[in-house]
Amino acid sequence: MSDFVDDYLENATRLNIATGYISDESVASLKHLIEYRQQTLSLSLLIGMNYLDGFTRPQYEAVYRLDEYLRDRNIGHVYVSQRALYHGKMYSFMKQDRCLGAFIGSSNLGSFMGTTQNYIESDICFTDNTGISINQQIENLTAAIGTPISEAPRISSFKTFSGMLDGYEYVEKLEPDEYRRMCNQLSDVKVKIPLKTCPKSNLNSYFGAGKIPNRFSRRDYYEVEIILSKNLENLSYLPDKEEGSFMVITPEGYKFECSRQGDYGKNLRSSSDLRILGKWIKGRMVYDGALCLGEIVTDETLQKFGKKYLVLTQSCDKSFWHLDFE
Repeated sequence: MSDFVDDYLENATRLNIATGYISDESVASLKHLIEYRQQTLSLSLLIGMNYLDGFTRPQYEAVYRLDEYLRDRNIGHVYVSQRALYHGKMYSFMKQDRCLGAFIGSSNLGSFMGTTQNYIESDICFTDNTGISINQQIENLTAAIGTPISEAPRISSFKTFSGMLDGYEYVEKLEPDEYRRMCNQLSDVKVKIPLKTCPKSNLNSYFGAGKIPNRFSRRDYYEVEIILSKNLENLSYLPDKEEGSFMVITPEGYKFECSRQGDYGKNLRSSSDLRILGKWIKGRMVYDGALCLGEIVTDETLQKFGKKYLVLTQSCDKSFWHLDFE
């Protein structure tokens, strides 16, 4: 499906979506897509579940900002369902009055935008104008149950923001006793890594060049790549590229693998999924109110966050590192 989607994202003039739930990352990716297309793509997004079943505050604020962005430029709307729970998933790509293609199936918006984990989804693809009936269904459904989010009563009660990495593949959640036991094994060896606000790298890799030149890159907002300076104190203690992955634990009790990659091992990443480390870092910033979902990390963000360093503390037996902020 991704080959079709990539082509449609480049050529459609209107994207119509009716989905159940939205994720933080998918909203950020939609806004990034609209910006990439420089207002040549309009968007109609119906969210069928979250208004009645609950948004987290970061989700709601991100969706509201997306709608404002669309309305200010007269290129679309975000709709919510106030009267009925809709959990279907339909997507259509229109070029003027012609349908380039459409999908209906199990893929939530996050899966569709390439921002979820590697779930197995099942979708039916309608190529060319065979998808026009799906487009009509989306428009009819939106007209029947959708209310522009700007006209719906503002939400003041939100879902609790879940743990940044709860349920993530390749991430283990330690029991509190186990976490405390491991913390008692920490040494005095620390590596302090400055958090950098480069506009298109480090914490802001999402805003960098796409993986395929001159095409929209469906990168995840939480994808980061921390660049290590050769002059970092105690850097030699950190396992190098040839030594492979090393285990880290966080104050929330998360446990996952990181590694150094790239030339001279200058890039620090989460090993199996680049989003893990970024979700932990930027998720904390969002949770603390220092960063708006989908926005760039700036010096002002770090000032609001009150922390400027990642700190890795080695265990006495060198079997893991404790990762925290300072």
